Amino acid sequence: MGGLTAAWRLSEPGWRDRFERITVYQRGWRLGGKGASSRGRHGRIQEHGLHVWLGFYENAFRVLRECYEELDRPRSDPRAPILTWRDAVRPASAVGLEDRERGDWRHWLARFAPNDLEPGDPGDDERPAGLAEFALRALRLIIDGVESLADVGRIDPTGRVVLSTSAETPARTVVDSLALGTQLAVPAALLEATRLARLELDGGHSQFGDPIAGIADPELLGALDRIQDRLGGIVAEDPDLRRTWQYMSLTVALLRGLVADGVFAGVPLARLDDEDYLSWIRRHGGPPEAVDGALLRALYDMTFAYVDGDTSRPRFGAGSAVLLAVKMALEYKGGIFWKMCAGMGDVVFAPLYQALRHRGVDFEFFHRVDALHLSPDRTAIDAISVGRQARLAPGLERYEPLVRVRGLPCFPDAPVVAQLADAHGIQDQPLESHGCTWPDAERRTLRRGADFDVAVLAIPVGMAGIVCGELIDDRPEWRDMVDNVATVATQAFQIWLREPEPALGWPHPGVTMSGYTDPFDTWASMPQLIDAEDWPDDDRPAAIAYFCGVLPAGRAVAVAGDRDRHQELVREGAKAFLDQNLRHLLPGAVNGGGFRWELLCGANGLSGPAALDSQFWTANVDPSDRYVQSLPGTGRYRLRSDESGYDNLFLAGDWTDSGLNAGCIEAAVLSGLQAANAVLGRARNHRVAGYLPD
Repeated sequence: MGGLTAAWRLSEPGWRDRFERITVYQRGWRLGGKGASSRGRHGRIQEHGLHVWLGFYENAFRVLRECYEELDRPRSDPRAPILTWRDAVRPASAVGLEDRERGDWRHWLARFAPNDLEPGDPGDDERPAGLAEFALRALRLIIDGVESLADVGRIDPTGRVVLSTSAETPARTVVDSLALGTQLAVPAALLEATRLARLELDGGHSQFGDPIAGIADPELLGALDRIQDRLGGIVAEDPDLRRTWQYMSLTVALLRGLVADGVFAGVPLARLDDEDYLSWIRRHGGPPEAVDGALLRALYDMTFAYVDGDTSRPRFGAGSAVLLAVKMALEYKGGIFWKMCAGMGDVVFAPLYQALRHRGVDFEFFHRVDALHLSPDRTAIDAISVGRQARLAPGLERYEPLVRVRGLPCFPDAPVVAQLADAHGIQDQPLESHGCTWPDAERRTLRRGADFDVAVLAIPVGMAGIVCGELIDDRPEWRDMVDNVATVATQAFQIWLREPEPALGWPHPGVTMSGYTDPFDTWASMPQLIDAEDWPDDDRPAAIAYFCGVLPAGRAVAVAGDRDRHQELVREGAKAFLDQNLRHLLPGAVNGGGFRWELLCGANGLSGPAALDSQFWTANVDPSDRYVQSLPGTGRYRLRSDESGYDNLFLAGDWTDSGLNAGCIEAAVLSGLQAANAVLGRARNHRVAGYLPD
């Protein structure tokens, strides 16, 4: 996505006044990298994992909206079922966590209220909120939450707090067993904290005179601590209150930490990255039961923040975690999550390909970058070695990668062999894998001054050690980056079920849950995809479920056969998960003998556990497929888009230092925009939206 974003910004109207041509070189037959998806049998969507956009992805949404506006599908392709960006994605406000309580797993569904804002609004160019302003918003959530427990002057013994930014009163549920009574009878701590906080929120008429500085008021922090202590003693028996208390406690600890570590006084947020977030939040007063609870476990699960895929070793740089958590909870627009209404390849990368082609950008598919070569004076990239995996069939000038599924342009799950020469059997080859043994049709050398003047390197950091050997030997910062910016293997599987989720015991279709047990700690209900696929009427699924998690695979470079070995491990893990762990999520999908294998659609005559072979799973162990982590102490080794050290080389990807150093689409887009800005001689964050730390 970083490379495509750079191409998008560089190819804006008038680009031919600056460049002779813009060419994207792509290994294999499809675009998207870790975000790529394809269509398999019955048009089913096959992803690398679970791809959900967050509501703060302001720059990613801007690119998406610009793309759909240029395509103008209502006019240019009216038969496509996805015509606009609002057809492509939809907001999802429910957030689900799995909570361990007295040895049993329990669902925790929370609602982040939707708002009327739209992410990526091109007219929304107001100054982005800063970190201190986010802190005030967090403070407002704490106070509103406490007041929902007991309004000043009114006791509500059946009140509860919903994890929500909504100003609306949550639905009442009677908690007969909880005797709040006089324990919440307008406690002095509540009155005190409310009074102090309202002074800050309503204009800062405190002794500080500045609402931002007032966050650090010891009197206010002390009052919040007293609320936390009072509530902590009375909510132990009620899950809703206990979880809300955990949320409030973690927020208070976060604010206290930012104050204590001088962030509001100008200390860079990145300074916190040397410490793991769990250690940091604990050091600043986070209660152990909250630090070890579902909220932070889900944050680590979502970012695959486990060293070498070992879930007993959670690690996430505190500064990066704070930034991600704050933006996710307090900067979202529309909904906290946005789910795609088809595959990510269908709604993001296929439209980008079409729009870029319309702009005149060239694409060279089946071109694998093997090595970058330095000029004799070691100041620039002089040549690039490329392996051409396949030639075009006679008479074709370019490869057309898209096919139609129910009228929607999509990437297939294998190359279109009819467009290739001497390619019998290529559809069965892992062309996107470093360990692929398919013989090249040609070796090419791209030379500076003839084939390129400027290069944007948008390969994943896991491949840098393979293709950037000369750069690593030449510059210590490249060695440091390759040695220290960590990646982790991930795994995922998808199943298509004959019965709807409510009939299987899950009453919340469309919700994504995280924080569950290994090896697949996150699962998503994806009913919005059913109509996007092309199943026969007699085998049409009523539910689709995605599962993903880290994969303990070390840091070794993938070689031939490595992917196959891990694929089998994922298959066996998926089988065991369905038999042993699915009951909690979909109790109706399991009987006394384990998973009901007859539920699987597309089994094609297979029965019992063998029917799993008809579904989809993936082991993302290839260097280019591994997820980029933000381990403590590693942020300093990331290079910015303009810090390659070579005159004509710029960098793009979620592994660079973009300001949002987390593995996500928004980080990749930010990096791509910054790379393009560097190529064009513009300021780093020219036309970049949203808050980023200095």
